Amino acid sequence: MDGIREIYQASRGPELGTFGGTVLSSVFLQQSEKWEPLTLLHMSRAIVLVHDYINALLEILCPEEEVCAQLWQGFLVDRLVQQYRQAISHARFLLGVERNQPATFNHYFNDILQKKRSDRFTSAMEKLAVNCTKNDGTSSKYVPVNQLRNGAENKDNEEQVCEDVLDTFTSYYKVARKRFVDVVYQQAIWHYLLADPEGPLKVFDTDMVMRLTDEQLEEIAGEDEESKQQRATLSREVESLKAALKVLRS
Repeated sequence: MDGIREIYQASRGPELGTFGGTVLSSVFLQQSEKWEPLTLLHMSRAIVLVHDYINALLEILCPEEEVCAQLWQGFLVDRLVQQYRQAISHARFLLGVERNQPATFNHYFNDILQKKRSDRFTSAMEKLAVNCTKNDGTSSKYVPVNQLRNGAENKDNEEQVCEDVLDTFTSYYKVARKRFVDVVYQQAIWHYLLADPEGPLKVFDTDMVMRLTDEQLEEIAGEDEESKQQRATLSREVESLKAALKVLRS
């Protein structure tokens, strides 16, 4: 409540008994400041899982260590990093949208807000309630009619407005938080990291292999220069032995 009061005092205008739209925006922006580090941490963990999975799968598909390393470092890592950056960028975009001007058509916002107001009224009535013993010996509480007008506590305008801001904020925050968690999973993680036809899980596929040129294939799985020289030397020796054998037979 103290934080809300500070924001209200800093941005109050000529309104009487109400609050301007900037108050709710400022309160929400302040209270959701941890969303960004939490979201980026969650995205980083998801990216690590995807990255490790792709790396482990590649090691199974390419058991030869040198071929696996050439393919991973030379052709996959840069494309994977690009996909991860797109996912992070979209998560930041969702953060910017969600932490901007509060807005919703979700009817749960009004349901929660009305319940909070009802709870405040009920709490005020309970303070006025008195015990009453019935003829059967049981007791219950009731509010005398002449006390009902005292149900509204004596509050100044600022306290009343700050309570209204608090109720509105907490109602909207609950709706916005659930919505944000859902869209981060659905869009930034599920789409960009898992289901996107051009996402990380599709980087190493048959189309990628078919697009490799002869030079690229040579770079990935070709022999090193020393092996080529040894093979050429052995080939010459074999030819020499064949020629010598032919001479001996003749």
